[in-house]
Amino acid sequence: MAPDELKISTEEHENRIAKIQNQLRRNRIDALYLTNSTRILYTTGFAHISTERPLAAVIPNEEPPFFMAPRLEYDHARKECPFAGDVLTYPDYPGETHPMRLFAKFMAQKGLASSRIATDSAQGAAGGYGYRGPALQDLMRRAKFIDGKDIVDRLRLTKSKQEIRLLRESAKWSEIAHDILLENTRAGLHDTLVAVKSSYDALARMLKKLGQTYVQLKIALSPVVVGFRGQVGVNSAIPHAVYTKNKIRRGDVLVTEAGVEMGGYTSELERTVIIGKPSSKAKRYFEAMLKAQNAALKEFRPGTTCSKIDEVAGKSIEDSGLTDAHRHHTGHGIGLDGHEPPWLDPGDRTIMREGMVFSCEPGLYFPGYAGFRHSDTVVITKKGMDFITHYPRGLEELTL
Repeated sequence: MAPDELKISTEEHENRIAKIQNQLRRNRIDALYLTNSTRILYTTGFAHISTERPLAAVIPNEEPPFFMAPRLEYDHARKECPFAGDVLTYPDYPGETHPMRLFAKFMAQKGLASSRIATDSAQGAAGGYGYRGPALQDLMRRAKFIDGKDIVDRLRLTKSKQEIRLLRESAKWSEIAHDILLENTRAGLHDTLVAVKSSYDALARMLKKLGQTYVQLKIALSPVVVGFRGQVGVNSAIPHAVYTKNKIRRGDVLVTEAGVEMGGYTSELERTVIIGKPSSKAKRYFEAMLKAQNAALKEFRPGTTCSKIDEVAGKSIEDSGLTDAHRHHTGHGIGLDGHEPPWLDPGDRTIMREGMVFSCEPGLYFPGYAGFRHSDTVVITKKGMDFITHYPRGLEELTL
């Protein structure tokens, strides 16, 4: 990682591409064609806003990668990915000649018209924003397209030292942001105003400290997001709430979240917070949630199946007599995406390996009353696991 910037180094991106090219050659695949913005960022370091305009990164099995993109991305791609070969462009979408027809011509120019091509989209485009167009595989009849999603996604399962460093830096600032959130939180305020102020205060502090070493790669108004996302009072019983009309009141249970993007990577920190003296019911549910999280955390180690973590958390909730309040699996992989494989779920038998990073977040939800969930980010180590997020988890510390 470059010492002057908090982002993945060019050398690491080149190593990732070399690994992909070795795999392509072993499997007699001529090129990998990528349209998903996260896969493109992971492999090339090029971060872009995916819109209706098709954009693809192509990694031949021998030659340097090249881009096919709208003209507005030419200078951007050149700057962000200096080791790439050509950046082949079209004027705009939908164009007098559709971009996908031009992509077919560009592929032919690169000698790939009759090739075996792995791709994450046989359509040739990521789609979205109302995109419509002919499928690339229909325009390249002599080529053979095969599913290539796993070529990149398998590499992303295990994090490198650089990735873990960015996740730890993300967690450090998430913890600071969460402190600021708690300082700003009190009864009578609307949760959105508390969140916006806290996010701003935390961002200002981070930028003052990090200066130009900080790099934001994801499109967002703020790379620091801390708040409640509507999980206030009775709305905290909705795991993925969005907004609440009500102001914070004494006695409310709140579920917080704090995330800071660091060179594209974001850790996950969530806490259950109670305003005022907790009721006996709130204490019981909080402690049952914490007990389930602790039980799950003890099982993280190399060789454990992802499903085992969920099984242990579920058994703890069952032992507490609260199975009806169990609404989702125990967690998920995390890195460039907020949710990414593997999943801590009964249906995922992935074996944990050193370097895998997960959220651990069993929750309990009681409609009409409240929800209870902590989320921590952890990394699998040689002998067990290590916290990436470090923040108080006890009821006393989380009572305001």
